[in-house]
Amino acid sequence: MKSRILNISFVAGFALCAIALPACHQKKAEVIVDLPGLPPVQTVEDKILNEIWQFAGKTRNLYNASRFDELEALASQLRAEHGRFGNGSWKLRHFYEALRCRKEEPDSMWQLHETIHKNWNAAKPRSITAHIAHADFLIEYAWHARGNKLADKVTKEGWRLFEQRLAQAKELLDASAGFEPKCPMWWSAALRVATGQGWSWDDFERLFQEAKAIDPQFWHYDIAKANYLLPRWYGQPGDWEYALSLEINRPGGLGAETYARVVNDMSGYYDNVFRESKASWPLTREGFELMRQRYPESLEISSAYTRLACLAGERALARKLFDELGGRMLTSIWRDQDNFRRFRNWAYRQ
Repeated sequence: MKSRILNISFVAGFALCAIALPACHQKKAEVIVDLPGLPPVQTVEDKILNEIWQFAGKTRNLYNASRFDELEALASQLRAEHGRFGNGSWKLRHFYEALRCRKEEPDSMWQLHETIHKNWNAAKPRSITAHIAHADFLIEYAWHARGNKLADKVTKEGWRLFEQRLAQAKELLDASAGFEPKCPMWWSAALRVATGQGWSWDDFERLFQEAKAIDPQFWHYDIAKANYLLPRWYGQPGDWEYALSLEINRPGGLGAETYARVVNDMSGYYDNVFRESKASWPLTREGFELMRQRYPESLEISSAYTRLACLAGERALARKLFDELGGRMLTSIWRDQDNFRRFRNWAYRQ
């Protein structure tokens, strides 16, 4: 499987990608100089991302201390409020992601996390939150065992643990399927299990439609479906793009915003998602314009839009967006200042 460049921002998020434009695709070491008249590049932080990190840190502290009553109360509040941060990302999803074990942690740390989850389940045997959190952990633990290698490079033990842990995650999800209240993250975890276990298209699609009926605006379901339909998994070229286009007019959905979010996430699998897939730049642009109206304070959204405009070759729009950025560079989007300069210099060249 082709490795993917991951990031931790926007949590589902805005993946980094090497620019696939002639002026910006050089491999040799070089000094990138700004074109004359451009403002200096400044590495900055996004206040919304900082707010998310603070929220995640507080949530993680509760988990580390096994303060299960407070975790339960917080999750219940987030489900009731249906809240999002200023970049449109779901607070409830950040809650669960804050509990995850970092991929680079040794096995002893994963085992400690497993103990915490088992204790949580024992203390709250009818808790939807505890069951989903434990299932999410086991899905991550399964991938920890398998790794990101091509299938024929995975060890027998890696496959055994991968399958075992996914099966355990499914057992937890099945056991909690009738719990109340319903939680949209249950379906998010279930779709990840379905992909890992290689469910048939009919079964996956049935689960996806059930999920969207629960919450048509929860765009993480659409990202899960696009991943399932990648040619490296169970789809054919053009499948994820076509399936995504059908979601634009879903009643109660987010319209083109969902399309833009998924294309942006999938761009991490390509050097240039618009050249190498059938993703529509006009629909992506429409979605980002909607997001800029809905989340005007998000520097991350503006930055990701700028990067994709470059990849789409829309120089005039990219230049306008760079003007708005004024030299502000988010590492989560651009990786480093030189990469930012490559994109920006392309946009301003005649």
